Parts: sequence; C-alpha cells; structure tokens
Amino acid sequence: MIGYRLILSNPTPSPREMTILAGRRLGISEGVVTTSQEVTIEIDSFTRLAIYYDAAGNRVLDRRTIDDINVIGEVEMIDVSVNGASIVPVEIDNSELNGSKVSRDLFSARARDLCEGITEDADRRMGGSMLVAQLSYLRSQRDGQRVGIYSPAALNLRCDDGTDTLYSLMSSGDISLTTCVGKGYNRSDALELCVRNNTDTELRVRIPQGALFEQAEWNGNQNLVVKEEQFVIIGPAKEETFPLFACCANASAGAPNDDVMNITPFIFEDLGDSFEDQSRVWHSFDGEGGRTRL
Repeated sequence: MIGYRLILSNPTPSPREMTILAGRRLGISEGVVTTSQEVTIEIDSFTRLAIYYDAAGNRVLDRRTIDDINVIGEVEMIDVSVNGASIVPVEIDNSELNGSKVSRDLFSARARDLCEGITEDADRRMGGSMLVAQLSYLRSQRDGQRVGIYSPAALNLRCDDGTDTLYSLMSSGDISLTTCVGKGYNRSDALELCVRNNTDTELRVRIPQGALFEQAEWNGNQNLVVKEEQFVIIGPAKEETFPLFACCANASAGAPNDDVMNITPFIFEDLGDSFEDQSRVWHSFDGEGGRTRL
C-alpha cells in the first residue's frame, strides 16, 4: 500500500543525482514514519520525480506522469525536434476547457500553427498536431493555471529518430500506410495497419514501444500507444495487413470503434512502469488527478 510521496526536482540543464537519507521523516503532521534506507536517484534535466513509500517507510516505486515535468519557459513557436519543456500560452480561461467544440477547435488550430516539424498528410495517414493539441488540452485542465500548447518534451514525447521504424520509412517514401484503423484498446488487435513496400527490396519494419497513433478527427475517442516493440517483414512491392497491440492513451475518452487514425512522429517515453498494464499507461498520461474530459 502506498502511503507517502516525495517530489524531487531538478531545475538544472544537466542530469543530477539526489540522495534521500535513511531516517527522513515522511508526511507533514504525522512525523512518525521515516524512510527505511538511503536511496540515490538520478533525475533528468528540468524534470520532477515522484518517489513513493509505504506506511513502513519502504520505497515502493517511481511513478511519474507527464505532470511531473517542469515547464521551464514560454516560447513563441515549438520546434518538435528540440528537447525543451516549454509552453505557448493560449488565451482562454481554464474553466472553458470543458470539452466544448469552440475550445477543441481553438487548441487544434493553435497546435497546427505553432508546431514546426510535423508532417500533416491525411492521404498518407501522417499527423501529430492533433495529438499535441489533445495532450496539451488535458494537461492544461489538470494544471488549473497554465493554459497553452505544450512542447512534446513537456508531454514526455520524443521524436522518432530511427532509420528502420514505420514512421521513418514512411517519411522517406519507402513504405506507405494504406490503412490505419483503431478497433479498441488494450488488446492484440487494437490497431489494424496495412503497409505497402514501395521498394524493390525486402524491408524489416520496426514499430517502437511507445509509438503513438492519433485520432484523425477530435471525435472524443482515444489515441493509442504501442505497448511493446514489434517488427514486420514486407517483401518487395508487397502489401501486408497486420494487427498491433496498443493501449489507450486517454482514460477520459471512448474506445476506438473502426476509427481512422494517423501515425505520429512521437514516442512516449517509459516513466518507470508506464507499459506494465493499461492502468499504468493511463496514470503516465493522465496523472494522479483522475480522468479529465477530452
């Protein structure tokens, strides 16, 4: 049972080690439970880390969420390839983030305008700005104060920089995604892909753990994240249809039901146990405040 949480923060531009000494008091008023042993932890730059303890003072698990990432500044534009945790403010009151079409459309438009480096091509089933808009919307709701479009790094996303991945091979034109359909979540066939090899050689295509697929339209249904890395072999000038095990990335949304989806350039980083099961995926994306409205 988890009883206490300590938050460690690293506001510097370099990773640093922090030590929690044995005998440190936990809680505010109780003051009777102490940590059972010394723990040294490395914390990435500009991030926070939640350390959990049980009622006996034993460390339980690092359980981080995207809300543990400090936003270090405001910017005018977001280059998605730059690993900086930043925000572009959106002029709307937090109370208006209630799922209304007006607020959703505003975030969608702002994400398209503000995010540089995303290939938006509906015919090729390539996107990414919708995902940034939705995750920024949800984080703005939870924050309660800062409303805006968050950089991918502030949402715990990194750009796919592989050479053999589904996204990179699509970007180069070596393969095409002719079908991308969401059929559910937390199951082996949550995503159905049909991929065509446009080359005259056999290709081994990698789909990384954490690869994110967005809804083509903001329809109130879930985005999907690949739970485990997978590979598929596609012969020269051949087309392959195959399923992917994917989890729901938004606890507040409905299940995909033959929804058209887009691949994004983003990969969700493992926060310690993010891909252990569906509940941990939800915790990593949605934080500890419970479900919010998408």
